[in-house]
Amino acid sequence: MDPFRDEALRLGIPQDEVERWLGTIVRPCASLGTGEPADGPVAGRLGGLPPMPEDEPVPNLPFLASVDLAAIPPGATDLPLPKEGTLLFFADTSDSAPYSDDRGWSRLVHVPAGRPVAERGPGGERPPKVYPGGDLHLVIDPSLPNRGDHIEGFPHNDELGDVWWETSCDMQTGGSVQIGGYPWVWNNDPVLDIDHGPGDWVLLAEIGSDAVEGDLGLVHWVIRRDDLAAGRFTQARAEYDMTG
Repeated sequence: MDPFRDEALRLGIPQDEVERWLGTIVRPCASLGTGEPADGPVAGRLGGLPPMPEDEPVPNLPFLASVDLAAIPPGATDLPLPKEGTLLFFADTSDSAPYSDDRGWSRLVHVPAGRPVAERGPGGERPPKVYPGGDLHLVIDPSLPNRGDHIEGFPHNDELGDVWWETSCDMQTGGSVQIGGYPWVWNNDPVLDIDHGPGDWVLLAEIGSDAVEGDLGLVHWVIRRDDLAAGRFTQARAEYDMTG
């Protein structure tokens, strides 16, 4: 966070306010990418065929990514993630699929550790497209909302937000998959702007890659914090967003 601190202090913002602002707003997230830096541990895979349990049918949906929960260290996010198992993310973002009332356009599968799996597609006459595969390397990034309101108690809130925009590229790697943190919002915030029902809803994952259709399209998975802690991944909901 040194680039942010240095620029904020250069502008004359009091150091105690800078530190309080960071402590109040910044959240850690696990950023998983296929590019640089590639020296982080492999924590998942982008595209390819899903490693599905041998006794379960494969969803007839494009496979976006897998994430190995055991590879995400404590403190990488502020989420109560299970310590093991694999998450498989599926979504069809072509045409109008994400805008229908049918939630069948997406699927999240949790594979418990030690369960036998095999990389395979769903088969059938019209199987979904298989996207090129690649290892996802993990980096712990700071995360801030890309849009925000004035926060009480910070006289220099607007200036601090401007400094963040100016310096964030020096502090974030920006992978194809993000676990935890804040969502990148083009239109509706998937956590705050959509009524999912009561509970403490959080961002579980954000995926944006060549496998997601649309202009800078993103798929967000949100879940109640208590459901996540209990491993109730069937309670997660997917939301789609893109520019425009």
